[in-house]
Amino acid sequence: MYKAYKFRIYPNDEQKIFINKTFGCSRYVYNYYLNKIKTEGYKNSYNNIKDYTSTLKYNSPFLQEIDSIVIRKSLFNLEAAFKKLFNKTGGYPKFKSKYNRNSYNTAAVNRIYKNKKYCNIELDLENKRVKLPKLKWVKIKGYRNLKKINGEIKNATISKEATGKYYVSLLFEIDKKIEKVDPQSIVGIDLGVKKILTLSDGTTYDNNKYILKYEKRIKRKQRELARKVKGSKNYYKCKKELAVLYNKLANSRKYYIHKITKDITCEYDIITCEKLKTNEMIINGKENKLSSKIQDATFSEILRQLSYKSKYKGKEFFQIDTYYPSSQICCRCNNQNKEYKVLTKREYQCIKCGQEIDRDLNASINIMFEGLKLYMESLIRC
Repeated sequence: MYKAYKFRIYPNDEQKIFINKTFGCSRYVYNYYLNKIKTEGYKNSYNNIKDYTSTLKYNSPFLQEIDSIVIRKSLFNLEAAFKKLFNKTGGYPKFKSKYNRNSYNTAAVNRIYKNKKYCNIELDLENKRVKLPKLKWVKIKGYRNLKKINGEIKNATISKEATGKYYVSLLFEIDKKIEKVDPQSIVGIDLGVKKILTLSDGTTYDNNKYILKYEKRIKRKQRELARKVKGSKNYYKCKKELAVLYNKLANSRKYYIHKITKDITCEYDIITCEKLKTNEMIINGKENKLSSKIQDATFSEILRQLSYKSKYKGKEFFQIDTYYPSSQICCRCNNQNKEYKVLTKREYQCIKCGQEIDRDLNASINIMFEGLKLYMESLIRC
């Protein structure tokens, strides 16, 4: 299995110059062949690499200074962007800008010399440093309690955030056999805006509205940025301060979601959730002013983390059908009442058995039972 580890890196001045130069070269090649495709028609990465090695490489000598694998990866990314367009899973590729998030990807190359294995990417956690192609050793921070990673490095992604911080993400292939856990507990999870998660055992996680905490500061800084002369030193200084605020907001969200998903995947063996179409929810939420709250709740990220953490721990994770009416069905007598399509009704009152229960708790119990059915079906198929 594959697992990525992200570290913050602290390059010296020479290394920063080289990293920024690599960002520029990678962006230049991507934009050059995107423009060529627009004028001459689509060509795959094989033809673009062939054209680069025979023509562009010699017409632009500065491209020969950086890691050659970075150029090839950039052209593979361009081909992947067009594949998304052809499969109707994405729009037409756009030109890259140096003012957005900058990153480049390079692959690990292994060699054996005199029965000793060498790699152009190495991680030394004891001395807190990483070896990268053309950069040599760079200082790192992160994973303080980790002493060694048992796996083979496949590639590295170096990135620079708008705050000016540099990061490296190392992808490892780990030889780890995941043993399936014998299920002893099950939970159903209902995702919401007011309470971000409601579990079938009655546990709830409130939506810590981080946007409200930073909203005033962000709005003030945006007004300040609007008054600056675009392109001036003060403009970019203010823009960086705004990026720091957004970064703090993102980090606080990330910490809270990781904490929630870790607790759930450690405690329960079978985890069941709804399969949500977040983009449609955001578009439809504009009518009732819920789109920003849905984005703040980060449903897709919660589901993504529950999925991969369950798999890594040998737990079972199921998602029920998007249109399953979990909020309309009574969890006791299975009677369906379509009146509860409306979000304003927060208390579920069954007209058949008379049960009174919280709307979200009722939905989470129904999701749990539906997930149990999916688990039993998976056992029959096996």
